[in-house]
Amino acid sequence: MSLFAPLFLLGLLGIGLPLWLHRLQTQNPKRMQISSAMLLDPSERRLHVQKKLRFLLLLALRIALLALLALAFAQPLWKLADRAPSGVVGARLHLIMIDASLSMSADGRMAAARAEAARIVDGLRSGDRALLATAGSTMTLVAADGSAPTADKAALRRALEKLQPGESRFEYALAIGSIDNLAGAGDVPVVAHLVSDFQASGIAQRFADLLPRSERGRPIELQLHPIAAEAVPDWAVVGIAQNAENIDVTVRGHGTPARALTLQLTVNETVRGEQTQTLPANGEAMFRFAGVSLNVGSNRVVAQLKKPDALGADDRYQVVLQGGGPQTVPLLTADTRAQSGTFASAALAVSAARYRASPTRMADFDPRTFERYRWVMVDDVGALDAKLAASLRSYVESGGAALLVAGQRASALQTLPVSGEAVRGATVRNADPLSIGRVDTAHPALMNTRGWQNLSIVRMLKVTPGSGDRVLVAAEDGEPLLIEQHVGTGRLLLLCASLDSSWSDLPVQPVFVSFMAEAAAWLAGDDAYGSHQVAGAVLPLAQAGATVGQVIDPDGHELLSLSATHTAQSVRLERSGFYQVVTPARESMLAVNFDERESDLTPADPALLERWRSAAKAAENVAPAAASAQSSPGTLPLARWLLALAAVLVIAESLAGNWLLRRNTKVLT
Repeated sequence: MSLFAPLFLLGLLGIGLPLWLHRLQTQNPKRMQISSAMLLDPSERRLHVQKKLRFLLLLALRIALLALLALAFAQPLWKLADRAPSGVVGARLHLIMIDASLSMSADGRMAAARAEAARIVDGLRSGDRALLATAGSTMTLVAADGSAPTADKAALRRALEKLQPGESRFEYALAIGSIDNLAGAGDVPVVAHLVSDFQASGIAQRFADLLPRSERGRPIELQLHPIAAEAVPDWAVVGIAQNAENIDVTVRGHGTPARALTLQLTVNETVRGEQTQTLPANGEAMFRFAGVSLNVGSNRVVAQLKKPDALGADDRYQVVLQGGGPQTVPLLTADTRAQSGTFASAALAVSAARYRASPTRMADFDPRTFERYRWVMVDDVGALDAKLAASLRSYVESGGAALLVAGQRASALQTLPVSGEAVRGATVRNADPLSIGRVDTAHPALMNTRGWQNLSIVRMLKVTPGSGDRVLVAAEDGEPLLIEQHVGTGRLLLLCASLDSSWSDLPVQPVFVSFMAEAAAWLAGDDAYGSHQVAGAVLPLAQAGATVGQVIDPDGHELLSLSATHTAQSVRLERSGFYQVVTPARESMLAVNFDERESDLTPADPALLERWRSAAKAAENVAPAAASAQSSPGTLPLARWLLALAAVLVIAESLAGNWLLRRNTKVLT
């Protein structure tokens, strides 16, 4: 038998406490007065008090209880008969993880990784088994002989020959944290081999994240296999921006000498120009293509270097740019000359939003044209008649969006049309204006807006949010100012204050312009998936209650069909290029590019890798010690049995104490 925490045996010193307590009680002799000795002077005499242990049964129970608690916390382990795990002495599971990120497509690195992995396979000993896994944005097991570990070296080599680099980013901390799960159940020691170019840009900032841990108590040995010792110069196209009628392309070098580069710009698969510039050593340059016209709607814009370098995958960059000028948004109003409509139109006009307001009298608007617009505005929701409100509600339920503003007429209602919130009157604070108490900056419509705390509100509609509503902005008294609501597959924003400057100073504050731009993008769904994603990113299949219908990859194949969306929750964008996303409300396009950090091919410092190896070696013997001691098939933990026996002694001690108390009470009476 052995002890896992022997220091807890110091608790046995507590046995002295009941011994001391049981010796405290003494007998004081009772003095009797004798008449013949009453007139004699009392002599001083010494009183000898004899102390002895009493209530021996109770004392024994208390000592046993303290001893059991000390032993239980020391965690004694009863050693069973020795046996080798899984019936094989010295057997080990080799998990071979091969970096399959974008950087591995440079300079023959993937071929070197396959050769190194094959060398590991050839070195497997008798009884060892192996698993192959590729490491990128996710860790993926590679089937060599089914999905289980195998000792078939030929099958492992065949699987290695098929491995190819991907286009995603590789985080080393992700690979280390996945070792225990990839190895699966069992108690066989694991040897994790990480084969990679070990880019300096991928090393985790916290060194503790690079050390393997096991929840199963088995030892995990980490071996690093670097296959790139020197930095390789690489140029990459890292960005495309639209600037009025110009398109600006940024090219950056990583560890590069000065060199002249030629860049080609393509719009919708048509070449629109070429430029040649000299980039400084390890620097960047901007290529400006002037006067490039774009079609109305989404345009596929691609910039590509003409002469590929060591890493050709990052010589191409694509974005989706919108052309055709701002899109029209109807601003439904009872009076086209109203101040609220003027403020809203002006804010959209000067903002970076791709939408412009078109004030339209409610009486003149044809509800059948709702479907033409991405979203609509209403400057006073109380002015909507029943027919127009029903049409607007139906439009939103089917995937549309609306910005509703509570104006003067909404104050007289009990329930707001379209959104359905209950109205509780209005707050009026002419002498003491309200300020903003809370802003939900995590919401996409408010993430880039600043200055809400500068508002002064003298009047706002008091509404009761529904169960599914989300309060985005609230006044200092807790009343909601801006509410988000999802209606069917559509989106609603309700502003509980008029855009008339007599209600608040929101229309004349700088925050109003940025809010209108952000709200427009959110209502139109421009933020739902973004026009740009990084390879390896996860595309959620539900945004604001609107389920995706189809996802089509850059080759035109269905990455996700309509039927699959009923079970799938997301899809991973592994490749760069243009994707089409089809929802019940609209079709959108997004561009997927590489992570720029993959373009820096500088390997990590060899000294850093050596410290990593040393730390992993130290952690190999320390980290699993506790779990191994508790769950090893060669030992039987006794702590739980000792604690159970201690619980029995607690009950026995209580019964014995009560019995002694009753007996002594009877003797005294």
